[in-house]
Amino acid sequence: MDLPPQTIVVLLEHMQNVTYFHVASLALWVFEHLITMNMEVTYIWGSPRWSVVKVLYVYVRYSTYVDALLNIMVQCLPSLSSNSCKSLYYATIGFLTTGIIVTEIILTLRVWAVWKKTKTMTIILTVYFIGAVVPGLVIAALLAKSLAFDLQDVIQIRGCLLTNGRIAMEATIWGLILAYDTVMMLLLLPPAYNAFRSGGRSTLANVVIRDGIIYYIYLFIATLVNMVLVLNLTPDYFALLATFARVIYSALSCRIILNI
Repeated sequence: MDLPPQTIVVLLEHMQNVTYFHVASLALWVFEHLITMNMEVTYIWGSPRWSVVKVLYVYVRYSTYVDALLNIMVQCLPSLSSNSCKSLYYATIGFLTTGIIVTEIILTLRVWAVWKKTKTMTIILTVYFIGAVVPGLVIAALLAKSLAFDLQDVIQIRGCLLTNGRIAMEATIWGLILAYDTVMMLLLLPPAYNAFRSGGRSTLANVVIRDGIIYYIYLFIATLVNMVLVLNLTPDYFALLATFARVIYSALSCRIILNI
């Protein structure tokens, strides 16, 4: 790929901006972990009984560090070939995808619990979850395969400089996530209404409103911003908010478990 020096300089500046966002997002995650550490010690490590929910919590909590560090490594490691960059991006996309899926499992389990784990809701949520995850995984695989790093073997740079790829696919993935979260939020409304009508300010109603609707608003904003940026920025900004999105999803899903 033959690019003018001015274009290469701009691409490198964009790459540095992405690094700043990753580091800032990691700092945000460390801060979030510190301010909720007392609850984690009490409800996760202080309890002798383990469950699927606790295992999901530990995965989400600590794999987010791995995800963030991988994204920073992609931006900072020296003398990476195009093949090395592809492998690293496969890993980062894999970790991000897995992390988001696990957080969605936590959100889905909350809806299942609020609906009192009925057989009908179990079938509906299972089918809907599979119907959302399978296309997302296929699109994520196609997206990872399409990424190109044409300058890696031409000039000596630190990190991986993405030059091309079917980036619009990322917006499709975030759209699937947004649609899934919207349905989960809507499923919380009938139990919330019934709880208010029968018991006023019941514990269920408080949890549904705080951890459901309010958290959904946060997720909606983060996901929508990701979609807009992906559709309007150049390919080298592909991973600009990847770590930030993972941090937001992980923080809210962990808080849901800690607040149960």
